[in-house]
Amino acid sequence: MKVFYWLLRFLVPMVVLYGIGYYVAGFSALTFTWLVILSLLIYLGDWLILKAFGRGQGAVAKFVLDFLVAAVVIFTATMAIEGGEVPLGGALLAALLISILHTLIPDSAESATPR
Repeated sequence: MKVFYWLLRFLVPMVVLYGIGYYVAGFSALTFTWLVILSLLIYLGDWLILKAFGRGQGAVAKFVLDFLVAAVVIFTATMAIEGGEVPLGGALLAALLISILHTLIPDSAESATPR
């Protein structure tokens, strides 16, 4: 079940960034390869943050950490893309959508373990 959980956490940023590419300038330069790279960076950033801070946070703390990781990764990594200068507002909007969708993914592996 953890594989499905982390697979969804990998796919959500890719789908959000692909969908936002139609509406926000700067995201249209993202090719499929860049979408996979950004999604992988967000996935690894989330994983590292969860490892560093432990898994005992509440939903709000996870939301804030997801938001910060996604915003930083999207804004900084897209500067390396030729023609992909994403505005800060667009990066924050994408990070907000990614964080909201990440909170909707149930983490049944953690909730099934007794405390």
